[in-house]
Amino acid sequence: MNNNMKKVSALMALSMALGGGAAYAATLDNTKPVHQTSVSADSDMNKAINVSVNSAAISDGYWNKDGKVAMIPLRDLTEALGIELAWNKENKTAELTRGTLWTQVITGKDQYSVNKMLLTLGTAPEITSGKLYVPVSFAEKVLHAQVKTTGNQIAISSEEDVKTVTERGVITRISNQDDYKSIQIGGAGLDGIVLNLNEDTKFISAEGKEIALTDLSIGMNVEAEHSQITTRSLPPQTPTYQVTVLDTTSESATQPKDILGTAGTIDHVKTDNGSISQIEITGTRLTETAPDHVVLNINKDTMLVNQEGEAVKAEELTTGAKVIGFYSPVLTRSLPPIGTAWKVVVEAPAVQPEAK
Repeated sequence: MNNNMKKVSALMALSMALGGGAAYAATLDNTKPVHQTSVSADSDMNKAINVSVNSAAISDGYWNKDGKVAMIPLRDLTEALGIELAWNKENKTAELTRGTLWTQVITGKDQYSVNKMLLTLGTAPEITSGKLYVPVSFAEKVLHAQVKTTGNQIAISSEEDVKTVTERGVITRISNQDDYKSIQIGGAGLDGIVLNLNEDTKFISAEGKEIALTDLSIGMNVEAEHSQITTRSLPPQTPTYQVTVLDTTSESATQPKDILGTAGTIDHVKTDNGSISQIEITGTRLTETAPDHVVLNINKDTMLVNQEGEAVKAEELTTGAKVIGFYSPVLTRSLPPIGTAWKVVVEAPAVQPEAK
C-alpha cells in the first residue's frame, strides 16, 4: 500500500513539472495592456524587446521579472520624442520637460505626474545595466504617444502622428493659470472632457478670426480638435490643437457679462398661458459666486440647446431633466435666488417611467 502511494505521488510530481511551463504561459495570455496585443504562450519572454519611435529603432527593452510588463529605456525614448531629460544622480530621479509638459520619474516609485495629477502605472521605474527603464505604458499615459505591441516588437508614435478627434460641447469651466490652462466641455464635474491647452493651441471665432483664451467664457458652444489619446481620469483629459467658437457675434452680443452657471436637475417647471416661463434647478455651481439652487426665468431670448449646440424645444425642459443653466449675475435676494436664463443646455431628458 505504501509503495502504491509513493508511485502515485511520483506521478503527480512529474505531471506538475511537465505542466509548469504551460501554466506559466497561460498566465501571460491573460496580460492585455491597453493598445497592445497579448504575448502568445510560446513566446520567449527572455528575448530582448525591439523598440522603435516614429519608425526609427532605439535601444532594446526587456520584459520585467514577471514577464508581463515591457520595460523601455527612458532616455532613448525622450531623445527620440524631442523631450529634454535632466538626471539627478543623488536621488536617482529624472525630470522631463517639453513646452508645457513636465513630469518627474523617480527610480523605484510607481508615481507619475500628468498636469499636476499623480498616476500609477502598476510598475515602478528601475535601473538595469546603468540605464533607467520605465513601463511602456509611460509613453502612452504620460507622454501621450501611441503604443502598439506585437510579440517582442514595440512601435511608438509621437503625439503629432496620432489621429485627432473633433467634438462639440458647451464650456462649463475655464482654467487660465500660468502653468496649467484648460477648458472643460460636454458636462460639468466628472462629466465631459478637459481640453488641455498650450502655446500652440489655436482659438478661432465663428467668423474665422484668431482670438485668445481670454475671449472665451462659460456657456459658449465650441468645436475642439484634440488628440485621440485621453487620460483615464474623470473627467478624461487630452491635448488640444484648436478650439473654434460656434456662437455667432449676434449670439455673443446677448451674453451677459460675468456670466454664472449652475448644472443640475430641474426640480420644478412653471408655465404661463401654455408656455414655459420658469425652471428651478438644483445641482452644482460652475462659478464661485453662482448658487447651487436657482430659479431661472425663460423668455423669447433664452437659447435652448443640447451639448452639440443644436436648438431643442422648450418641451424638453421637464421635471427631472439634466440641464446646465447660464444666466446673468443679477439675481434676487430670495431663496432660491431668481434670475433670467441666457442659455439652457439640455444634457439629458427626464427618464420616463415604464408603462405597466
